[in-house]
Amino acid sequence: MSELGSRLKEAREQKDLSLDDLQQMTKIQKRYLVGIEEGNYNVMPGKFYVRAFIKQYAEAVGLNPEELFEQYKSEIPGTYNDEIPEQISRVQSRRQISSTSSKIIDKVPMIILALFILGGAMTIYWFVSKKDVAEEPSTQLESQETEYDESNEPPPDQAEKKEEPTEEEQVAGETDTDSAEEEEPEEEATTQELVEVGKGTSTATYELKNTDSFKVKLTAKTGGKAWVAVRNRQGEKFVYKEIADGQTEEVDLTGQTEINFNIGRSSDLAIEINGEPFQYPFNTGEVVQQIITIKFTPGTQG
Repeated sequence: MSELGSRLKEAREQKDLSLDDLQQMTKIQKRYLVGIEEGNYNVMPGKFYVRAFIKQYAEAVGLNPEELFEQYKSEIPGTYNDEIPEQISRVQSRRQISSTSSKIIDKVPMIILALFILGGAMTIYWFVSKKDVAEEPSTQLESQETEYDESNEPPPDQAEKKEEPTEEEQVAGETDTDSAEEEEPEEEATTQELVEVGKGTSTATYELKNTDSFKVKLTAKTGGKAWVAVRNRQGEKFVYKEIADGQTEEVDLTGQTEINFNIGRSSDLAIEINGEPFQYPFNTGEVVQQIITIKFTPGTQG
């Protein structure tokens, strides 16, 4: 077993993941995972897949693949193969290059002509647009003057005259004012907070505040599937399965103080906490597997 394989296997066992679990999370065949742990890269379908499979394995167990590539670069085979047949002579290569260059040179006049036509069209468009913009303000000004002339405003002396309110209207107004003063302002309802308190390479920790409930809904994207493991600090499993193609899983974790979410293929899974969507700490297009810890104390005020 290689040093890289030993480190990956140790990280997998610390996450309490079997090879079957890892196969479901990464979609890499089990025999290739065994080959990575044993350092037997000959079982891979090609040298290109070695680095790709090691990268997926490392992300699934919470390790930084770039650091592993640098540290164990002597163990990992290169990605380039000698796939160019020896039968191709240097003369043939030079002929092909010369032929390709000749074709490109022949097309240069056509390219220049096309650029010239495009530049002329853009110049004409610019002048037309400028003319339209210059004419538009005068049209708007004429429209505004017409509206002002046609408006039927009362003479200034009539506009200033206002009828004084009667005694009944004054009493009603005072009553309305008293009622408004007697109304007490409603207390603003507190909303839950989910605050990030720590972050690693593919792990993040949050605190759930200002709520007495901790209910989680997991929904798989239509046509997608994700591996989900939800456990408390003591290792008790609440969800430990694959959720696929629009399926949902709901679990009430109100009685728990700390919950760990291990999500494989996070791009295919949406999470809601007490009915509010959860935003993943990492870009789902870059980090396939995300490990999230949420600490919960009921009724805690932020």
